Amino acid sequence: MKNLIIEEGYSIDVIKLGMTKEDVERYVQLSKNDSIEGHFYEDVQCEYDADGKVSHIHISNLLKDYYYCLFRGIDVFNTKASKLVEILDKISQFDRNEDASLGYSYTFPQLGLSLWRGNVLNDEDLEADWFKELKPSIQEDEMKNLYFETVSIYSISNSPKE
Repeated sequence: MKNLIIEEGYSIDVIKLGMTKEDVERYVQLSKNDSIEGHFYEDVQCEYDADGKVSHIHISNLLKDYYYCLFRGIDVFNTKASKLVEILDKISQFDRNEDASLGYSYTFPQLGLSLWRGNVLNDEDLEADWFKELKPSIQEDEMKNLYFETVSIYSISNSPKE
């Protein structure tokens, strides 16, 4: 597997904040024949500002089958959410808002980084009766909720304000 590097407030792999839509499309066209690179462009999403420049880059955990998605050497999709938040919070504190307190979404404004998962599962839940009563196939599916589903970067100077 290849490494996909996430650089705080700057880029995810070759897609950089500030690129034009045409620049992004050029990379997409160049990668269509590469089976691995093609997955990156299928699972990356960009948001554009009023000037048509990339302002946010989002990647999905679907990429973990093809890449080690690394932020400061940490594989963000293969590190449990609770551990990842603990590590990143030591680097730069996350916004203590309602989504973070519930475990769904964490924003690290000084890093230009945000993490999201649609459902929350923690190690303690694995020992709970409700979890143990689930069919093994459902338990296996639920365990994906121990990890984040998406990672996003944005310009540090454009950090969301509370």
